Amino acid sequence: MGTDESYLSTVNYPVAIAADQMAVDGGHEMCSVLLPRHLLLSVKQKPIPLTPVTETDNERPSTEATAAAEQKAPELKYTYSGGFRQVLASLGISLAVTTYQAGRLCFISSDGKDIFLSAENYQKAMGLYVHSRGLLLGTRTQVWSFMDVPQLAKRYFPDEPYDTVYLPQLTYATGDISVHDVVLLDGQVVAVNTAFSCLSLMSPEYSFVPLWKPKFISKLAPEDRCHLNGLALEGGKPRYIAALGETDSPGGWREHKATGGVIIDMYTNEILCRGLAMPHAPRVYEGDLWVLSSGAGEMGIVTSHGWEPLISLPGFLRGLAFAGPYAFVGLSKIREKKTFGGLPIEEKIKDLKCGIQIVDVRSGAVVGTLEFTELVEEIYDIQILPYRRPKLLGLFQEEQYHHIPQTNAMLARR
Repeated sequence: MGTDESYLSTVNYPVAIAADQMAVDGGHEMCSVLLPRHLLLSVKQKPIPLTPVTETDNERPSTEATAAAEQKAPELKYTYSGGFRQVLASLGISLAVTTYQAGRLCFISSDGKDIFLSAENYQKAMGLYVHSRGLLLGTRTQVWSFMDVPQLAKRYFPDEPYDTVYLPQLTYATGDISVHDVVLLDGQVVAVNTAFSCLSLMSPEYSFVPLWKPKFISKLAPEDRCHLNGLALEGGKPRYIAALGETDSPGGWREHKATGGVIIDMYTNEILCRGLAMPHAPRVYEGDLWVLSSGAGEMGIVTSHGWEPLISLPGFLRGLAFAGPYAFVGLSKIREKKTFGGLPIEEKIKDLKCGIQIVDVRSGAVVGTLEFTELVEEIYDIQILPYRRPKLLGLFQEEQYHHIPQTNAMLARR
């Protein structure tokens, strides 16, 4: 997608409209289940149909040649500590992890003795969201929906220890809008649209429907003005969002990336916290708002007094999930100096790691580590899967899809 804004010239997006002015567009009412009505964007005109983006790499339609190439993708190499496998096994969970630069969606499980890692290729794999019936995944030009189908595990993999199967079921074509975090709200797929600096609803008719934007953003344009990225829910509704700058110009956040990061309270559209180093992954857990100050390698909480860093880790931090007393934190290396150079973490740690560390939030101690040793240099997201050994089906495993008609009938009966 280019940056030509000519197609925006006839579209007006006023903000902070009154409830009686709320528009219904294409059958979609942007109701208060998502955000209070006075904060939602008016969409009296139809959303912007983006110029189609040519699909490449692992998001193009499957052919024999493509499938063969995908099956030969290099195997990921990693090391792990005993504590890492023991924590996963004791909690009875697995992890879903996206690797961004390596373009993989990974499932990581343990039986207490070994770690099992399976990975499938999705170009620029970004935000994840686990819900009661499946999993959402944001990628370079699409948002994927996977169905969680436990019935398939024993029926089609009777000799394997899988307790469920995640099956790719549908996708929204967004164009290259730089999707970051994704969530499911009352059955509607919502994504952080970083290119256009807004929160967006996925649509069967358009690339996206804009829902909300920071008050300091003057217009919607594909210019990554503040690098909106991480979204935190509270009570099942969007509440806090991270941005790398309080800026309103193309790429304006880059100039002060080491200190310009902010957390925004979406209900008031006011800045809750300033001065963070490229913040990501705001998460509300047990009443606290946790945030990663990624460029400082710090994990902490935001309170009424501001930022309180609690834990330092040896990486650029992205990806945060909680289970019991444990936080699962993603660590990345800094591979691209133009975007990530000049950050505090570089001064503190010379040998940055890429992987996942498990932190006991009661003590701040690291109790488990998995480190990628080849191919993977960046983590984006981590989510908890409520299974000991889930099976991930990929786009190019054609031999595993010969029962799809039966699968669809099974889903319809759920």
